[in-house]
Amino acid sequence: MRSRRLLLVAAIAALTSLGGATAASAHTLVDPTTLTPPLKPFRVCYEDGPWVKCDTSDPTTTYANQPIDDFGLPCGTIFESATIATHATRWYQNLLLVERNAQEHIAGTWSLSPTGSGPTVAFAADNSWHETFLVPGDLSSDSEVFHSAFRVPALGAGFHDAGIYLPDGAQHGHTSFTDEAKARLCELLTP
Repeated sequence: MRSRRLLLVAAIAALTSLGGATAASAHTLVDPTTLTPPLKPFRVCYEDGPWVKCDTSDPTTTYANQPIDDFGLPCGTIFESATIATHATRWYQNLLLVERNAQEHIAGTWSLSPTGSGPTVAFAADNSWHETFLVPGDLSSDSEVFHSAFRVPALGAGFHDAGIYLPDGAQHGHTSFTDEAKARLCELLTP
């Protein structure tokens, strides 16, 4: 009988301590309009130790048949349709912006038709960037490191970009938009 009573007391103590842990670990929300630079009121910000952490992700967006002439293709302008998903987080210290991180995934197709009809070629990009603000709260003082991973699977290594771009302008990685890959892209897009 006594061991059952001790077991019951131990179980009650364990449950009580779990209830306290749940309340203690809850985040304290912070009004995003009180930060520098301020965020829109619908953003979610909360205290996270000495920081204020804010989710500044955008909803997934889709666009269709946007002209792209960046590649100088011999077959003319390509038209791009894609979906973009972005996740971003900002960190503030003393209510001043000090860091911002973002990840972006783009998946889409290219066509030679302004309506997107006819043959298409798929492409994808996974990019991320980290910004540190050298003067807390001042957007113009950012130092950014950008990671790129752009690919066109049908064209292999001849048409892609993968690497890191540093604040001093240096780039490490592999970028290739060969004439052979451009000609092959035109072949794939031509009916």
